[in-house]
Amino acid sequence: MDQLGISGGLLVSQIINFVLLIVILRLVLYGPVMRMLDRRKERIAQSMKDAERVAAAAQEAEADKAQIIDAARREAQDIRAQATRDAEKIAQEIRSRADQEAAEMRIKAQQDAEKQAANVLAGANKQIAELAILATEQVLGRELANKSEQERFVTEFLAQYGGGKSS
Repeated sequence: MDQLGISGGLLVSQIINFVLLIVILRLVLYGPVMRMLDRRKERIAQSMKDAERVAAAAQEAEADKAQIIDAARREAQDIRAQATRDAEKIAQEIRSRADQEAAEMRIKAQQDAEKQAANVLAGANKQIAELAILATEQVLGRELANKSEQERFVTEFLAQYGGGKSS
């Protein structure tokens, strides 16, 4: 070994130094670095689990949101349908009331017209009776003694013969 330039004592001291260096490095550097790497690996694994949980929660929240939106749409459609039914019902009630009021107005107008016609006819009969009495007085040349009796007679006559013609 001397020929190679290697001294035995120096070689043994270098081997001891190398072994000591490896032991010291293992105690001081390798152990803490490995623990640090293990902790980092655990943190990364935990972060991956958290990310998966967050993704699952996001999907669940999205599904919940979709369900809520669907429920809101259905409720809005139900409300819209109910409002339409209510509006149609109200419109029908208004039409019904208007038809009823129109029918009542027609009946009242017909009754009023009949009353007016009866009043006009009564007035005409009275005028005819007065004219008949006046004509009788002029034909006879004197005034009749019982005018009220004559008016009643003429009124009955007109009612009897006038009613027969109009029927």
